[in-house]
Amino acid sequence: IQLQEELPMSISLVLLETIRRCRVDPPQIDTSDWPCAAYDLVGRNDLAELLAQSLSADKRDAESSFSYEGSDAQGGEATPEDPDKDGLAALEDFSSMIFPDDNRIKEATRLLRSSRPLFLRVPRAVELTDHEYERSKQDKLLLLCRRSIATPLGRGMMTLGTHRMLSSDQLLIPDIVLAGRVPPANGILALDMSSCPPNFRIWPEFHNGVAAGLRLPEASSDGGKIITRTWIKFNKPASQSSSNITNQTPPSYAHGGFLMALGLRGHLAALNTSDLTDYLSQGTITTTVGVFLGMAANKRGSCDPGVSKMLCLHVPSLLPPSFIPMDLASTVQAAAVAGIGLLYQKSSHRLMTEFLLNEIGRQPTKDQNTNDRESFALVCGLSLGLINLQKGKATVNGLEDLKIEERLHRYISGVGADKFQNTPSPFPNGNQTEGDRNARIHESDVLNRDITAPGSILALGLMYIKSKNVSVASILKLPETHFLLDYIRPDLLALRVLAKSLILWNVEPTAEWIDSQVPSVVQNSIEFMRKAAAKAVSLGMGMDEEVENGDESKNDVADFDPQAVRQANAFIIAGACFSIGIRYAGSANREAAAAIFQRVMWFLELRDNKDVTRQVQRPDLTTLTTCLCTSAISLAMVMAGTGDLDSFRLFRALHWSCDDSVSYGTHMIYGAAIGLLFLGGGKRTLGSSPEDVAMLIAAFFPHYPVLSSDNQYHLQALRHMYVLAAHDRILESVDVDSREKVCIPIELSLPDTPECIQSSTPFLVANNSNFVELRTKSDRYYPIVLNTKDWNSRGIMSNIFVKRKPGHLSYMQDPNALRSLSIQAGSTNSESFLKSVKMMSDDSVLASFVKYFCKADKKGSHPESPPETNSDLLRYCNLFANDCMQEEKSEMLPMYLTLFRLLNSGSGQQNVSNVWDLRILRTYTRRKGGLLPSDKRLASMNLVSQELITLVCEHIDGMMELAADVDEFKADESELLLPTEKVWYEVPLQLTF
Repeated sequence: IQLQEELPMSISLVLLETIRRCRVDPPQIDTSDWPCAAYDLVGRNDLAELLAQSLSADKRDAESSFSYEGSDAQGGEATPEDPDKDGLAALEDFSSMIFPDDNRIKEATRLLRSSRPLFLRVPRAVELTDHEYERSKQDKLLLLCRRSIATPLGRGMMTLGTHRMLSSDQLLIPDIVLAGRVPPANGILALDMSSCPPNFRIWPEFHNGVAAGLRLPEASSDGGKIITRTWIKFNKPASQSSSNITNQTPPSYAHGGFLMALGLRGHLAALNTSDLTDYLSQGTITTTVGVFLGMAANKRGSCDPGVSKMLCLHVPSLLPPSFIPMDLASTVQAAAVAGIGLLYQKSSHRLMTEFLLNEIGRQPTKDQNTNDRESFALVCGLSLGLINLQKGKATVNGLEDLKIEERLHRYISGVGADKFQNTPSPFPNGNQTEGDRNARIHESDVLNRDITAPGSILALGLMYIKSKNVSVASILKLPETHFLLDYIRPDLLALRVLAKSLILWNVEPTAEWIDSQVPSVVQNSIEFMRKAAAKAVSLGMGMDEEVENGDESKNDVADFDPQAVRQANAFIIAGACFSIGIRYAGSANREAAAAIFQRVMWFLELRDNKDVTRQVQRPDLTTLTTCLCTSAISLAMVMAGTGDLDSFRLFRALHWSCDDSVSYGTHMIYGAAIGLLFLGGGKRTLGSSPEDVAMLIAAFFPHYPVLSSDNQYHLQALRHMYVLAAHDRILESVDVDSREKVCIPIELSLPDTPECIQSSTPFLVANNSNFVELRTKSDRYYPIVLNTKDWNSRGIMSNIFVKRKPGHLSYMQDPNALRSLSIQAGSTNSESFLKSVKMMSDDSVLASFVKYFCKADKKGSHPESPPETNSDLLRYCNLFANDCMQEEKSEMLPMYLTLFRLLNSGSGQQNVSNVWDLRILRTYTRRKGGLLPSDKRLASMNLVSQELITLVCEHIDGMMELAADVDEFKADESELLLPTEKVWYEVPLQLTF
């Protein structure tokens, strides 16, 4: 409109049509040198936003430069009056655009909710007394509560980064409700805690605090400005405040998990040294563990000296002899060592490398720390692998004399024990005295490989990950004889398969690759037991009796332990599934998922099928359950964030079982599989870089707790390390005008093939996707083409800004395009027309024009126009207002009014400037139509139809002829009409000098 005020109508039309042509088909940001201002000029502010986002050095700064509107922007805020403070109710709205076709997200939140009373229905037998019936209800409720307290791990995965908050808001931690709702009156029955151990709720509360804290945004996004030191201290519970030390308030175990979550999200560094000292001196064991792991994760790979001193102070082996011995829990020591591994990640620090190498094989000390030796040795191995991650033979100078590979080989298989028996250690006992020797366990100079092997295997695999070093991988080869098989614990075979696949990195997503990992000695033994079982069935003998007796001609084959072979077969297959899950984590690879899914069903068939040929392969129930959990979590890693329906149905069936045979750890892993499937509400997935692989192994180590307080084989706090491997890979489209998230169809091109993937936003870009180009395919929005070749290296452009064409509604408002303006009949009702304009267009100029120029009175006329022209003006205004809204050309409103005035002008009402404009317009439209008469695309760029200009020109011709007829009788008025006639009929002007 400003352009038309400063330039003549004919000149502004040419410029406006040029701008419109650039608006409809502008150069794309990947192939053009246009600045952002140029895109704004032509009305494509969506491309301007995309260009600014791609040119930004920090992509997250560009993302945080605007705010979304609407309830689907982030998870809703919890209030004290809200009975569900876990964020799951808000998550259903948060992910409704990602899973719009069914209620899978609602079902997943129902399965992982622990803040409501459990539905308890216990049928009553006739012979039961009231006391016995109440006891049976308590027994059933205890089983249900065991499953409920194991769900926070999965809930934290599902709600990861889904909470948006203000700096004045308090983050409420949901309660774990240990009560049942008994039908038909729905009375509440509380769990009798007298039958539960005293530490029944400690670690579940810790996981609950972590799950609540993981809802917060990352420090690199808006969360870094909101979550400050003051906010963290504001959320400190009263039981840990310095003013409440003498109170009898029970300790808050959940706050330790909350602190760990702050560190995992990058916020815990806001605390200073005095704050950390206050937490460590007044907090519980869970608080100490949360501070250690949170600070180490926050400073990962930085080798920060302050955090290093804090961690080393809680490892007795690193303290000098002059220090007073401290009574530290084994979980605290394990957390400190794990923090050292995170803090010195990929640094090849010699002191820490040598310390961890000696700690793996350290003799037991102090009687109270005996139970968790396996966990401590495992954490030492993981930390050793993290410090030397992917270094292998390329370690920095100064570590060759440590002979790391040889010593790890000794810890794994016992080979070369005499060679390193007298190796001096810089930390022989630290500040341990003679009185600290363990009085319960005596291990002479012989290594206990059951303690040292798990951590050593993983350390070797992480050090040589993706190196394809065959000689190192040969250390982890599986036994080929029954004699060697008897000397290796069966679960260590799964770790060997995993570590070997990490080194060689030759994992194939097929069932054949899984079968190829099983040694021939195990395959032959399984086949022999099948045939023996079939023969036993035919002869009516016992299966085990037939296997033990066998034929004399096959004594060399039958001389083995059948149960050992079954266990080895199950663990090797589970280890192969876990290897596929690690290799294809977050890739949504259908072949990998199908191979693992097949093995999960095979384990289920072994568990439930009573057929003799299946029972011959069935190991003990504990082994079978562990392998089933490992395979399930492997499938969840592959399909992380996708919400795959087949996988979800399987996990729901596994999660639903609740009896005495299902332990706390089993419930935890099944809940984690569901949470991983909907990671971040479907907006995040897992990575496969060496750092991500290390975190996934630490989080999903295939040994699960039996009780809620069990940390013997694996530190429970490490189950949350998956957060460091989770990445935001969601591709969302945002309306650049309304700032609302919208759904639009997209097309993704694959390299070296004409095939394309048809999908719609929001779209989860799987890990290691190889798309080369993205195109929007919608007639409701302006087209956009993006180059996606470098998304894996630079990170995906998570927000695609789109601009909606006028006359259309979004896909959420009008899924079937039944309310678009192009198929609606014209309406003379000004109120309904104004409502349509406001709903389908954000143009305030057009809305004002419709409000004041398209308003009719009761007789259908314009109230402020002369009677002879009011009906024509109203009809004309409605016509070109509708045209301007459909084609987004509200800037043409002044020109349309000028043409209408010319069309209704009488004789002598035209001036020279108007005639000049009209003449130029006539020449411009004729020349453009004559040059490219068949170019329909160019014809669509016409802001004013040629018919309208022709009609106005014919009217002017008529007025000119009428004026000429009048001039014959009124010669005195000829001078008034002469300039316009000369201009219109192109009469040359006579210049006088």
